[in-house]
Amino acid sequence: MDIRTKLALSLVFVSLLSMGLLGSFAYQTSSSLLQEISLRQLDALAESKARDLLKVNEGWKNQVRLIHEGSGLSALMQSNNEEKDRARQHLSLIAEGSIAAVEALVQIKIVEDGQLSSSFGIDYQFSNIILPTSLDEIQYSGSFHDEAGMLYVVYTALLLGDKPGHIEVVFNTVDVESVTGNYTGLGETGEVMLVQLEKDETVTVLNSRRFKEQSENEVVRYPLEGASDAVQRVLSGQSGIFDGSHKDYRGEIVWAATRFLSDLGWGLVVKIDSTEEGRRAGFLLDSLIDIAVALSAFAIIGGTILGFYLARPIHELAVFVGRIRHGEEGLRAEVKGDDEIAYLSESINELMEHFDSLKASVNEQDSVKRSPSDTSGDDSK
Repeated sequence: MDIRTKLALSLVFVSLLSMGLLGSFAYQTSSSLLQEISLRQLDALAESKARDLLKVNEGWKNQVRLIHEGSGLSALMQSNNEEKDRARQHLSLIAEGSIAAVEALVQIKIVEDGQLSSSFGIDYQFSNIILPTSLDEIQYSGSFHDEAGMLYVVYTALLLGDKPGHIEVVFNTVDVESVTGNYTGLGETGEVMLVQLEKDETVTVLNSRRFKEQSENEVVRYPLEGASDAVQRVLSGQSGIFDGSHKDYRGEIVWAATRFLSDLGWGLVVKIDSTEEGRRAGFLLDSLIDIAVALSAFAIIGGTILGFYLARPIHELAVFVGRIRHGEEGLRAEVKGDDEIAYLSESINELMEHFDSLKASVNEQDSVKRSPSDTSGDDSK
């Protein structure tokens, strides 16, 4: 193998090795950045949906506050027997009007001294009532599912009167479903889950799941110990990001971002399959492979041409030395440029001039030595 081939192969090998190392580093760095960007986007979505749910909660509280302060409830609780009928009629008009005007409002209950005084709207029974500690506080009391599996939430407020009393207001969760059912930015596998921890350490899924087929009356419940890591942590009050270290209820490895809504006691989980997010890295790898193939072809062709070009002076010197070795005389190497090969050519030329001068000197001495003998031979004749 001559030096031109060796140099060309060396250049190609170094080029391919450099591109391989650079491509590997670029892929690792870029895939890490893509994962970080995806997790930040997921976290931002979780934060956005948490704020939307808190706005829904605040809207429910404002509705209760309007009913509590503007419906004549205080007058009813404080009126005497003669005024109660008129106050009840006024309350009935306002309550029924509120239910008709507010789509999410489905029931209003008035409780006096532990007994139901008035009820408006659809009659739902909810026993786990939590009362606020002050008159100006609106208390989230809990949630329940009806026979059709629909979720409802209950709020309470205290009433001022001669007897202890309170108001119970029930809302449907259509607004919640509009938030959790919006999968914009979550791709094909993204999902939003609202979970709540019951007293018996059971997890209840409050919204409709995207991929789980549910019957009309099904409410999803499962033990806390069987829940995913993200669900367990968020129900313990922790909010954070989970980057593919656990599986969801489908057995798929997911990335998740969580938020704990302390006002409601709900855990929000926004998740997406790691395989879908991994496609970005796969697309990047395919692109890098395509680029590497193109650059490799360029490196092979370019390296070969460059190797032969750089090795040409050395090859010419090798041919020059071969001609000298075969007895050609008067040859001189061509001097080009200002590099080591040019210096070598000059040195070879100087050496050849020295050899030529030395040869000429030797020939001259030989001719001088032969001249006297030739002269004496002529005289004797």
